[in-house]
Amino acid sequence: MGTNIVPISDLRRQASKVINTLREGGDVAYITQHGRPTAVLVDYDQYEALIAQLQELRRRQPTYTVAEKKGAFSALADMAQDLGVDDLAEQHDHYLYGVDKS
Repeated sequence: MGTNIVPISDLRRQASKVINTLREGGDVAYITQHGRPTAVLVDYDQYEALIAQLQELRRRQPTYTVAEKKGAFSALADMAQDLGVDDLAEQHDHYLYGVDKS
């Protein structure tokens, strides 16, 4: 997959050429405006493959039903209680960074 930087002015003048390049080579076209990237064009089949990969990753991602049902704060409070943490704020550095509790 090659890198193809296309100023928006060139895209306006040569849209068919840019699209044909995408179809033939599977390249990605980075569209720039005033020298800054503003959009990306990809071949339709490549786009569909990317969407399918994203959906598969989402499907595999673990769900956190307890936190979703109870609310994140309530779930954290229950977890803290189960772990014997009395005050999350007081022991914040210890649990996040391994800093001595003293």
